[in-house]
Order: sequence, then C-alpha cells, then structure tokens
Amino acid sequence: MPGKFVLAAMLFMLATASHALPEASAAQQGMLDQLAIPRDYTVIFQDASGNAIPFDHFQAAIATRPFDIDKDTVHHRAVLKVQGEAAMAAAATGNAAARRLPLTGHPFPAFQAKTLDGKPVSLASLRGKPFVANFFFALCAPCIAETPVLSAFHRQHPEIPVVAFTFDDAATASEFVRTRRFNWPVVADQATLATEAGVKVYPVLMHVDAMGVVVSAVASDAVKGPGGTLAVADLERWVGAAR
Repeated sequence: MPGKFVLAAMLFMLATASHALPEASAAQQGMLDQLAIPRDYTVIFQDASGNAIPFDHFQAAIATRPFDIDKDTVHHRAVLKVQGEAAMAAAATGNAAARRLPLTGHPFPAFQAKTLDGKPVSLASLRGKPFVANFFFALCAPCIAETPVLSAFHRQHPEIPVVAFTFDDAATASEFVRTRRFNWPVVADQATLATEAGVKVYPVLMHVDAMGVVVSAVASDAVKGPGGTLAVADLERWVGAAR
C-alpha cells in the first residue's frame, strides 16, 4: 500500500512539473518568435557584462533598458544581451556616432507592402521626399516608452512622411497601435526588411532622403538630448541635422 502512495505522489509531482514548465517556456518562445529567431537556434541570454543569465532575469532587465541581438546564421546561434552602461551613457550624451548603424550612407532596402489599414506603401512610393522610418516591436520596453513622442512628432509635423516597421504579425502590431495610440503608418511582418536594414537593436530610427539613401540610421537612444528622455525637440534636431 505505501508503494502505491509513493507512486501516486511521484505521478502528481511529474504532472505538476509538466504543467508548470510549458508556461515559462511559452513566454520565452513567444518572445523569440516575435524576434524572428528560428526555433532551431541556440539562444543565449546575457546581462550587460556578457554573463549568461536565465530568461526570466533577462526579461526583467529589458523592462527598463534596451538590448542587442546578434544572430549567427552560420552556426544557428543567437545572443541577446542587455545593453551596458557605456552604450547607454554614450547615447545619453548625444554621441550618435557610437550608435550609428552600418546602413547610414547606403540605399534603404526596397520593399513593397501594405500598412495595417490596408494602404499600399513601398520605397518607390516614398521616393521624391525625405521620410523617417522607425523599427520597433511590441514587447520592447524602450519602443513603448518612445511611442507617445513619435506620435506627437507626427502630429506636429504632418509634412514629414513617416512609416514604422515591425517583425510582429498584424494582430500583435494592431493591438500595439490600439493600446499605445501610435499614429504612424505601421507595416507588420517585416523581419526580412529589418535584417536587410541591419537592425540588431531596438528601437531604431532612420532618416531617408528623397533619393532613397539613408542619411542617418541610429538606435533611437542616440537621438535623445542631455535629459536622457526622448523629446519632440530631439527628433526635430536630428531630422534637421540629417538634411
């Protein structure tokens, strides 16, 4: 009889464990799917010092600071690292060069898609007038934080075309737009475009000239003024300097 109780207890513990594990695993996999990291990749989460940390520690850290993504397509490996103080300090002091993306000075990748409200948009349709592009995703805390400022900028400068790209699917992106009241035209399912544009950190801002050449491509932290919080005036200054 005691053996039956032991067996029953073991089965209960296994059932409880098998029920609890998928929940944590689902949160992690959901984030990786949104980041467009293939499921056969080995994924390593790192703190700002480069030490490997559990996913829940990483998730807590990125609630207040940005992170970098380094994908190794040859070895099917991805490293997600919380940004360190040096990178954040460089951005806070306005050192845009420290956060400049390689696409600066090169043509913006050609694309043809539809915004969430069904309007067609492409690089060809934007050609002839400078525009500002934003790369974001729904679970990105810094992206969420800057959304009200981006919306305010668009309201104050409707003469400047803007478009936001995300690798999120349309449903996720639509919910983000609704809850955050984001007023930019948004194009979902753009993981390929983000890769072609060399986006490895979020959020990113790009100023593209009338000929389709990227005048400035930076992590948006680099646009912030000395106050450390993105403001409409920072965006105005950045757009003006990039002209």
